Amino acid sequence: MYQKPVFSQNISEQNSFDFLRLLFAFSVFVAHFGGLTSNKIYFPISSQMAVSGFFIISGFLITRSFYRSKNIWDYSLKRIRRIIPAYLLVVVICAVLLSVVSSLSFQDYFTSKTFLKYLVSNVSFLNFLQPILPEVFTTNPLPFVNGSLWTIKVELCLYAFLPIIALCLRKKPVFALIGFYVFSFLYSLLMNHLADSSGNSIYDFLQKQFPGQIRFFVSGAIILIYFDFIVKKRVKWFLPVSAGVFLTRYFFNNPIIDFLYPFSFAVLIVCCAYYFKRISILTKYGDFSYGFYLFHFPIIQIFVHFGILKENPVLLFLVCFVIIYSLSALSWHLLEKRMLKRS
Repeated sequence: MYQKPVFSQNISEQNSFDFLRLLFAFSVFVAHFGGLTSNKIYFPISSQMAVSGFFIISGFLITRSFYRSKNIWDYSLKRIRRIIPAYLLVVVICAVLLSVVSSLSFQDYFTSKTFLKYLVSNVSFLNFLQPILPEVFTTNPLPFVNGSLWTIKVELCLYAFLPIIALCLRKKPVFALIGFYVFSFLYSLLMNHLADSSGNSIYDFLQKQFPGQIRFFVSGAIILIYFDFIVKKRVKWFLPVSAGVFLTRYFFNNPIIDFLYPFSFAVLIVCCAYYFKRISILTKYGDFSYGFYLFHFPIIQIFVHFGILKENPVLLFLVCFVIIYSLSALSWHLLEKRMLKRS
């Protein structure tokens, strides 16, 4: 395995990362609920912020998992077993069961080129190539089956990129990590500039993809490698400065604050995870965040399609939450947890 960089081996296993991931998944659910049902709900954590938080937590935990793995094959199997089964389950279930929603006959639906393209594109994590199923959700404001799946390919790209990062960490890890961070920031800056100057939405799409998210992932890795220095010895300096950067960006945008934001957000997330270890609300019985993230979009779409509880958005929100949380719990206990045990 790769030479391990010098970082603390005494990092506690007790943390609130499961709760934070569920909180981020919930914030994405809130954002999509508002957009799909036209019932805007204010929540202090935006969906964009939540996705960035996911990548930061992955940078911390997956880097730690990488250096604990016996070899690349062991590391790869762990990642495959964690991500692939639940993802494929959601894709296949939606493809099959939403045939009931389609206006086409079963024969026309399952023999449609759109259906086949949907399966191939989504199973291969290229869901942007075919985000809709034949004649499904055509009366909804947005006909997409599952608009949350785009982040999964980015997550997998980051997992695949981690061994390359590890190679660069063998001698001077701080310079390597800063280099990846700066590259990702410049890529994002370029895509934003091209989007503003050309008006072409393709650049907005590209800005959100793998290169633009490296700086969040790397921020989590930086906190891991320099955990003792940042979270323990100098937390009284890093925490208030990071909070200041985070709050400033929440209300104002400028290039310097944007550059510092990923690392500052990472400091806040990791400090929350380790200084509030006992938070176990809704995560006491398992890590339901991944299932919650995967299931929420199509569930909301089904309710919108049939107009269920349209006149009572509060009750609609609560019913959707209960159903999504229940499906997430089932996914965890019947599939995800069992696959992780094999690791």
